[in-house]
Amino acid sequence: MLTTGHIYCGGGGDTEGAIAAGYRPIWAVDNDSSAASVYRKRFPGVLLIEQDIRSIADEFIAGLPIPDICLLTTPCPDFSLAGKRTGLTGVRGQLFFEGLRFIRLQRPSAFVFENVDGLLSADKATAFPQVIEAFTGLGYRCTWQLRNGNRHVPQNRERVFIVGYHGRCESDAAQATEEIFS
Repeated sequence: MLTTGHIYCGGGGDTEGAIAAGYRPIWAVDNDSSAASVYRKRFPGVLLIEQDIRSIADEFIAGLPIPDICLLTTPCPDFSLAGKRTGLTGVRGQLFFEGLRFIRLQRPSAFVFENVDGLLSADKATAFPQVIEAFTGLGYRCTWQLRNGNRHVPQNRERVFIVGYHGRCESDAAQATEEIFS
């Protein structure tokens, strides 16, 4: 059974999806006390790191069990069409780099990054290429799609999904991408 780590887990929507897909979550990170309380009740067997991600030491991150797949869902206000559109330079947008730090230190075989469709045009359309470049700079091959999440919720929720595979698992990449995006 493949394992997952969840960066900015919130109340656990992505964790529930991972479990439904047959994965086993091993750790999660979020500093919102309300979300963490919900997460802890929903997933008592998952190690929940409830603290500001910026204060988590590299040594601690490197010492965590390495999941097969990291799920990264950074806060979206700086990318959202309803937000300030500051992209990666905004206070919350910069949290992307903290999630990226987890991936850099853990080096999972794959990751899934999800955010609002405004990521494509945030900060004068410079944020999205910077995100792709950050992942490829770590040695991941990336593919992405804009998907509407209305299959799962009764509203239109356009989201950008980026899936990255480390070189050592590229042979399985096509099949896994098909499963993720189907």
